[in-house]
Amino acid sequence: MPTAATAYDMDCKVILCLAGGFPPACSDAFAYMVSRLSKVPPLPPFGYCEMAGGVYSNVDVSARFLGRHESASYICPEGKRLMHIHDDDSGIPEEWFCYTREETRYYREDGDWYEETVYLDKSEPDRVSYEIRIIVEPGTAQAYSSPHYRINLRTGFVDPPLEW
Repeated sequence: MPTAATAYDMDCKVILCLAGGFPPACSDAFAYMVSRLSKVPPLPPFGYCEMAGGVYSNVDVSARFLGRHESASYICPEGKRLMHIHDDDSGIPEEWFCYTREETRYYREDGDWYEETVYLDKSEPDRVSYEIRIIVEPGTAQAYSSPHYRINLRTGFVDPPLEW
């Protein structure tokens, strides 16, 4: 598929490469897509694809920007869980982190017993800001769906990882 994609314009190549999981020969298409999304205001991931004298539009694209308060915006390594501690009136700021397990610890203070949850093996999650998935030829026997990608448009981090 990457060889076939090079014969088309860059928007067509993004469509083909996205559907194919951005194989190594598609790094330029990925960079082009990220650069379009990183503009202010952002452009769509691709424009239109002109093939054989007409516009190819038999694709279904699901794409959106992710807000920093959405759990979909954070990715933990395999084996870890995501935790979100909400902003509250006590002045404790909002926090997102990954952890492997939790324990309840009991302690005594001024004659009273208290309990607290302790999260073990904490780490920072990877932050993503955009998600996209494409289906080429939807509703047909030839339909192909790409992975559901989540991307950090500033760093280029992608989940699932690209195989370059």
